[in-house]
Amino acid sequence: MIFLLLCSVLSAQESESFAFFGLGVSTQSVDIHDDTQRETTLSLKYGKQTLDWRTLFAYEFKGSDYQQFSVEIDKILLDELFGTPKVRPYLGLSLGILKYKDETLEDTDGFYYGGNTGFIFYLTDNIDLDLNYHYNVVQEIESVDSMNGVSLSLHYFY
Repeated sequence: MIFLLLCSVLSAQESESFAFFGLGVSTQSVDIHDDTQRETTLSLKYGKQTLDWRTLFAYEFKGSDYQQFSVEIDKILLDELFGTPKVRPYLGLSLGILKYKDETLEDTDGFYYGGNTGFIFYLTDNIDLDLNYHYNVVQEIESVDSMNGVSLSLHYFY
């Protein structure tokens, strides 16, 4: 349902959209029991982008101890001022499910929601680099309050 809704939002906004897939690396700070743990993860991404909006699906993992699947919707900002520049800032919302195993936790499965912001750098006509900061509130995993961090992704448009 979410996938169909997001695709229809993108197609209603503009007639021209660009599909892409990508790879990313992230570093997360996970707040557990008044302690902060660091996780470095890899991600596989698929999305569609118009001139104003981007929808992104991502599977992020670190072995079997950390896995998440997320949906992100981003609004690309400031194009009205600069046309379509090589560097484009954006602001977005994300929603996802999370599996996080830690010896101090009883629960391992939950979900999260949050916001993100970043910059898209167009390296060529078919490749962009995405630098992103995200903050997410975690639910259903007792003692895990939030996650935040940065990610760096490379996307190929086809």
